[in-house]
Amino acid sequence: MANVRIDRLHKEFRSHGGVVHALKELTLDIADGEFISLVGPSGCGKSTALRIIAGLETPTSGRILFGPRDITKLEPRDRNIAMVFQSYALYPHMSVRQNLEYGLRKRGVAREERDRKVATIGAMLQIESMFERKPRQLSGGQRQRVALGRALIRDPEVFLLDEPLSNLDAKLRVHMRAELAALHQKVQTTMVYVTHDQLEAMTLSDRIVVMNHGVMQQVGRPDEIYSRPANRFVAEFIGTPSMNMIEGELRIESGKPIFTGPGMAIALPQASLHMPAAKQATLGVRPEDIALVAPDTPGAIAARVTVSELTGAERYHFVTVGGGSVIIRTPASTVLHPGENVALGLHPDRLHLFGGAGEDAAALR
Repeated sequence: MANVRIDRLHKEFRSHGGVVHALKELTLDIADGEFISLVGPSGCGKSTALRIIAGLETPTSGRILFGPRDITKLEPRDRNIAMVFQSYALYPHMSVRQNLEYGLRKRGVAREERDRKVATIGAMLQIESMFERKPRQLSGGQRQRVALGRALIRDPEVFLLDEPLSNLDAKLRVHMRAELAALHQKVQTTMVYVTHDQLEAMTLSDRIVVMNHGVMQQVGRPDEIYSRPANRFVAEFIGTPSMNMIEGELRIESGKPIFTGPGMAIALPQASLHMPAAKQATLGVRPEDIALVAPDTPGAIAARVTVSELTGAERYHFVTVGGGSVIIRTPASTVLHPGENVALGLHPDRLHLFGGAGEDAAALR
């Protein structure tokens, strides 16, 4: 195992259209045994970062260290890493056993040691009964277990996973997430996981790195990323449904901060006073932090229901407030009908303020 240091990593791709900056001065410390996820939309740089760690791409500048060892210029085979791909990348003409032990054979590991390691990995991943099958005879989940086993059997310092669950159906993905989490607890190997699925990142990771346009937007524990997003992009990317964003202004009235937006005037905690009065601001509120209240409740916001969606245990209600659209999340037992008038309540301590405009607008509190 090893701690990983990514030091000012920069990657440019040149084409006829000019220069594309896939990574911009990425600096990150990953602790020994940590499970860290790189998450973001397509083209954000997360897979490029993983491929550079693996040695499959060469950085334009910057360094990668495993512990004290600078591995930036080493070939992939010399880095002591193992990688699991989205496509599984199993040898179709080999049995499961042969796929598992192939890397050990190439390294000249003795037959007795190979058999011991294959048996250990087979028991850990519950694939012993599949040893004589070919990949085409396995389900997607079984192939993914074999791919994980082939990586683990090498005892790598760093385990790299590039969207390994994206080819699985929804039910199997949930099952494999649980298996991956249990696997990490057993082996305690440093794992770097790339995904566009924020739910995978939230459920699996010790820490999450949120990326956009090649730039690290925020790094922190899943609860920190969710509860205290650093900017508007993080706030909107993390969470389903996305955080509601309401444009307006912050005013100081009688020494108290008030956010005014379409159809609302919200009293904010005193901590918001550091913002200049009448400054343009955006109020962020998650769908689960909006409550249905009685119309005569102080501070209640008038709204009208446009659409309600049943998702199973919950309902998403789309409502209009002052001409804008807001999503609220309630238990499935809360039934609202299109055209129905409702009153909404916002808890001041669960609101987020962002200054300026655009996705890079920084969190003000």
